[in-house]
Amino acid sequence: LYDVSFIKTKRANDNPVGGKWTRKNGIAQKFLRTRRTFQHILPANTTGPCNFRAVGEAVNVVSLEAFFGLARVTVILRGDAVPLTLEERTNTSRVVQPLSTRAVKALFDAPRIVFGRTGRFLNINVGPTSSVLLDTTYCDENVRIGMGGTSGTRFVFARCPDDDVEANEFRALLERRPTPKKKMLAFLGLIASTGIYGAVAKELRVLGSAVGLVSVFMGALIATTSGGIEQGDRSVEFRKEEDAAASVGATS
Repeated sequence: LYDVSFIKTKRANDNPVGGKWTRKNGIAQKFLRTRRTFQHILPANTTGPCNFRAVGEAVNVVSLEAFFGLARVTVILRGDAVPLTLEERTNTSRVVQPLSTRAVKALFDAPRIVFGRTGRFLNINVGPTSSVLLDTTYCDENVRIGMGGTSGTRFVFARCPDDDVEANEFRALLERRPTPKKKMLAFLGLIASTGIYGAVAKELRVLGSAVGLVSVFMGALIATTSGGIEQGDRSVEFRKEEDAAASVGATS
């Protein structure tokens, strides 16, 4: 289990950890505060059945809050980590430099967005699947240094204690069955209506308005969202290429 401690991108506008959720000038950060960000590397089949080629799992987690910690939003990107061929590791038309034998391809599911601490009622998968190359250039008992294979972004990850409660929260959240999108939108609509009613009829202007605005914002985000994955993110195109190649191989 690892905290994301440091990031250095090659391109000034890149935001590889959290995408739209953590971009400082984005809409989400006007309502939410980033608590912690993680990238966990786990044995295969830890959170559920993996691709038969998987040698592990990569789980990216962004923990956010609003209303001074009273409201919690967690964004989870879980993927199967599959080994790279020699050609994939050395193809400099795709990778920024030849990658080490510890590099893997993470085949990420659609982002999981969880509202609340337990995700009991609001837990949904939205947005596209994606694929990234992750290389580990150094690792010891306390620190892991990684690099994005196609972006060249450098990461420093600090090892979390095994009993770190926040670092382990993703496990229970992934165990819950995701809420259907229509049910989620209806629930947020109800909360927004309640907040607006409180602001107008019950003179709870500040609290009612805040609840109504955040609910409307969340509903609009879910209805149109990419799950936080930013427009033009190459990982989405790479995944489409992966899936297309797999389909051709399966039919040939």
